[in-house]
Amino acid sequence: MQRERLSHDKLLRTLLEAGTALNSSLDLDSLLDLIMDSACRIFGAGAASLLLLDESTETLFFKTVTGEKREELKSYRLKLGEGIAGWVAQNGKPLIVADPATDDRLRKEIGEEIGYPTTSLMCVPLRVEGRVIGVLQVLNRLQGSFGDEDLEHLQLLAEQVSRALQNARIYSGEVKEKQRLNELIDDRYRPIGQSVSFRSALEVALKAAPSKATVLLRGESGTGKEVIARTIHRASQRADHPLVTVNCAAISESLLESELFGYERGAFTGAEKLKRGKFELANGGTIFLDEIGNMSSPIQSKILRVLQEKEVDRVGGTRPVPVDVRVVAATNSDLEKMIEEGKFREDLFYRLNVISITLPPLRERREDIPPLIDRFLQRYNAETKKNIRGISAEALDVLMRYRFPGNVRELENIIERAVVLEDEELIQPERLPFFSADGVGGPGPDEDGGHFPSLADMEKRHVSAALKRTKGVKTEACKLLGISRPTLDRKIHKYKIEV
Repeated sequence: MQRERLSHDKLLRTLLEAGTALNSSLDLDSLLDLIMDSACRIFGAGAASLLLLDESTETLFFKTVTGEKREELKSYRLKLGEGIAGWVAQNGKPLIVADPATDDRLRKEIGEEIGYPTTSLMCVPLRVEGRVIGVLQVLNRLQGSFGDEDLEHLQLLAEQVSRALQNARIYSGEVKEKQRLNELIDDRYRPIGQSVSFRSALEVALKAAPSKATVLLRGESGTGKEVIARTIHRASQRADHPLVTVNCAAISESLLESELFGYERGAFTGAEKLKRGKFELANGGTIFLDEIGNMSSPIQSKILRVLQEKEVDRVGGTRPVPVDVRVVAATNSDLEKMIEEGKFREDLFYRLNVISITLPPLRERREDIPPLIDRFLQRYNAETKKNIRGISAEALDVLMRYRFPGNVRELENIIERAVVLEDEELIQPERLPFFSADGVGGPGPDEDGGHFPSLADMEKRHVSAALKRTKGVKTEACKLLGISRPTLDRKIHKYKIEV
């Protein structure tokens, strides 16, 4: 008897350890099956099952079942309060039924239909934050009957399983939220453009991505340098590790050093605990240093050390911290001129300028304006719950002649404003911030002179080129153009393009 008792306790410890493992496991179903099988051995039962509550229908369904009748049982549902499991779920009380045949709460027909009658039963509720989410039950004791001690052990197991189920729900919710955020990020930072100049820059970025080489992105403000930086990171072998973005112009000089390299506890007044800098946070991944032309000479020296030695020195630190970080930098400054003026270190420039990519301003890639507008329309329609179908020919003509000193970022802001203010199905020229009755107002109507193709000619050539590249596959052409299938069909019909 003592040996049997020790064996029982050992099995119980094994079961509880397995239950604890549930809390960190991603394969919840497999471990629940393991727990139910172990429960049968521990309690000397013929079968065990776990039922969860579907709150939308107020019914219990079989999540995990042991025994040869498991598949048949999974097709059954119990209403809340129906059957012994339904009673336990409704009342939240554990229950031992020594002779189910005499208990009116038992759904005898289920056992009869599957050919497995219930001869004894023990059932306990599963709770999360005080709320019953299901029940755990063991059936048909092979020898003797279930006792109070068995019920206590089953309740201990139920606590473990309840915690595991709660963790699994939280994890599932976090995964879905992460997927949703990643989709939003992918949408916001997906490169859009079919112009030769933009595609050439993107091609270089994608070729550079798999390497460890530093990349220097150059171009005017708002040309999409962060978009390209994110594209390089996602296409690299570091894609599963962090991408940390630092705008060097947005952080004061006094704070930039501690932001980039971190500091030790007590390094200065207010440093109450250790802080890891952006380089440490990006370890294994990529750091994007935007507006590097704004860094002081001491900060430039420290960044050069990181690139050369692969380690950072925290403020107030006594020993270096090794880091493995790929650097992508960006600037709209003339670094060569800054070197001549003694404002930028030449050795750092050559370290950063291993692969240089210059992004063209929007006024030099006007054929990309229509697909960019379509993308921004989709985005801000979704955000504002509106359904602006497109942009009028007049408004598009105004935008095609505008010089966009703020580049793609300015175009996005213009479309966001237009979507918010527009009451028509199409964006009208009056919704553009620089529009006036005489034509384009504000800074920069196109004054380049020379031949300027009509909007219709440009759009027709653009759509035709996309269809030619995709060999007439409309779905692929839509991806290239960044527009929907109905929009593409309308343009094909409008310009009588042969597919």
